[in-house]
Amino acid sequence: MGVNKFKCLFTLLAVYGMLLGTSIMPAFANSEPDTSQSPGTPAPGSEGDTLTREDARMALLVYKLLQPDGKLKGANPERGKKLFNQNCKSCHGEEGHRLNFAHDYRKPPIFIGDRARNDMPTFWYQMNFGDDDRNMEPYIDELTLDELIDIAGYAQTLP
Repeated sequence: MGVNKFKCLFTLLAVYGMLLGTSIMPAFANSEPDTSQSPGTPAPGSEGDTLTREDARMALLVYKLLQPDGKLKGANPERGKKLFNQNCKSCHGEEGHRLNFAHDYRKPPIFIGDRARNDMPTFWYQMNFGDDDRNMEPYIDELTLDELIDIAGYAQTLP
């Protein structure tokens, strides 16, 4: 399954869970371990767990970080601005307007601020795992989780 299909499917599932007001992945919705699993079912993060690194990081976003208003819980936009300037500004520009994600110049442009506010799952995935088609480097091994959260929180403030 291609990256775009995966992101679309994951986003649809996440939105479905939010609309229902319930979790589609109960093990990630609670801070307590899920003891209702069938015998023999591995706990998330255990040796027998089959979640990929991408699945786990995306689930973290949807079930622990993303608030109903679309903002990220615990983000420090001031620190995010400093980190953005150090790590992102050279490609994306001062206010994130150097690259247009719309890819169709007959349509209104989509910049980093738009993507971070309106499509956080895609923004989060690309920031963590990169995008080979667009020469976006992955930052999951370069920056800490807190730093990525702060950058994403700052990106949501960009025009």
